[in-house]
Amino acid sequence: MPAHPGMSTVADPQHREPPLRFGVLGCADIARRRVLPALLRTPGARLTAVASRDPGRARQVADTFGCAPVAGYQALLARDDIDAVYLPLPPALHPEWIRRALTAGKHVLAEKPLTTSSAETAELTALAVASGRVLAENVMFVHHPRHERVRRLVADGAVGVPQTFTAAFTVPRRPPGDIRLSA
Repeated sequence: MPAHPGMSTVADPQHREPPLRFGVLGCADIARRRVLPALLRTPGARLTAVASRDPGRARQVADTFGCAPVAGYQALLARDDIDAVYLPLPPALHPEWIRRALTAGKHVLAEKPLTTSSAETAELTALAVASGRVLAENVMFVHHPRHERVRRLVADGAVGVPQTFTAAFTVPRRPPGDIRLSA
């Protein structure tokens, strides 16, 4: 029985292609809170395995989401039952693991930022094209429901005729020692 609320183990009967089998490189908070639950609700996608450097952590997350635990990222890339990987690792590790995943013949969905330099992004994009694989950056903010609500308010005239627009995007301060604060 599925361990995660809303998780489905039944393929979508309207979806005729075999599911895209995902492996996850890492057990980051964003993966556990947002991406894996969304993946489980996505017709045509199947969460197959989760990898961590810590086997206990891999087991914990895999048990929660009803998939296989894998000890080590390279071991996940070596599996033949993985078509695509989701990569929520710290940005400094993205180039190495994107390159390894593409070289292993996997499609890649990487958390933002894709890389920390335009040269690395160009190199990895070229590698994806050359290998016939998809490389995508996971940027969810542009799909946030608040944006549609604001669009409707403006279209309905609720704020009058816009003359100027200013916005700020913030993230709550991370605690001291958080990995995101380490270059």
